[in-house]
Amino acid sequence: MLYLLFGLQDLSLKNRLHKLLQDGIGEINNFNFVQYNFNEANLEEVLFECTLVPLGCERRAIVIDNADFLSPTNNKKHPLSKEEEKALLDYLDHPNDACDLFMIVHNEKLDEKNSIVKKVIEKSKVIETVNPSERDWIVYASRLFEKAGVLIDRDALAEFVNRMQKDAMLMKSEVEKLSLYNNIITMEDLDIMIAKPLDEKVISMFEHVVNRDYDKAIELFRNSLVINGQPVMIINLLASQLRVYLDIFILSESGYSQDEISKTLAIHPYRVKLAMNNRYKISIDTLKEELENLYQLDYKIKSGKIDGIFGVEMFILNFNRKKKRSFNLER
Repeated sequence: MLYLLFGLQDLSLKNRLHKLLQDGIGEINNFNFVQYNFNEANLEEVLFECTLVPLGCERRAIVIDNADFLSPTNNKKHPLSKEEEKALLDYLDHPNDACDLFMIVHNEKLDEKNSIVKKVIEKSKVIETVNPSERDWIVYASRLFEKAGVLIDRDALAEFVNRMQKDAMLMKSEVEKLSLYNNIITMEDLDIMIAKPLDEKVISMFEHVVNRDYDKAIELFRNSLVINGQPVMIINLLASQLRVYLDIFILSESGYSQDEISKTLAIHPYRVKLAMNNRYKISIDTLKEELENLYQLDYKIKSGKIDGIFGVEMFILNFNRKKKRSFNLER
């Protein structure tokens, strides 16, 4: 039997695979189970393994994890060679009845336009693990805390889910960590125990920049480097936040309400509210100018003309100043 499992939630994929393995081969051992990481394996060798007669067991299970040759084109890290394509097509036409082959794709979509992928889908039992809704994540996290015997207030629970970036395995691990810290979790506990995602830090950093709290903005920038270590990544996130502000201000001037802006841009209403609270502090023209400055900074960093960390700090210090100080940034 051939199985194709795909989706973004690693925990859901893992649980579904485990159930299928239990139903197919029972207790897993070295005789009846082999797992390959496709990033490190040759598909011809894997498929040859699938053709072997089981020894010491009635049937075998072979797992190909990270089978990104089935993903959309822009996600393929390891495209199939001509030889691998031929081996796969041959096996799909003549599978080993005593072997279950599982192909795992960590993606929400499959490359359904590709003829080979179409045939894999045709010959396999396809199982999609659906991504939960925002409400589902809240319920799931709440149950994890309840099972761990930990109390957490509503606001802290929502912030916890936000910081987990829709990663069920990470969520489970962090609940276990928090349960060792305290049996009652507050927002202050989250700030101590769980770092904000990089994009959340950059949003906070930009709010400090707009409010001319430059010292706090630079402190957050330096903290963000610990998470990512790449000033260029932070520049990209800053540029994204500038574009969001631009879109919000332009829609606001066109007569859109905050709720309408939130729905149109598909962003959280709180982000719209933050931007509108700062509307009088910065103009649309200034946002466009600073966005261009970011693009120029990004180019100079990538071309080696400016040190990344120093360049971003100077951008922060000079942001939205009518008479900008002159700095010699280039090497």
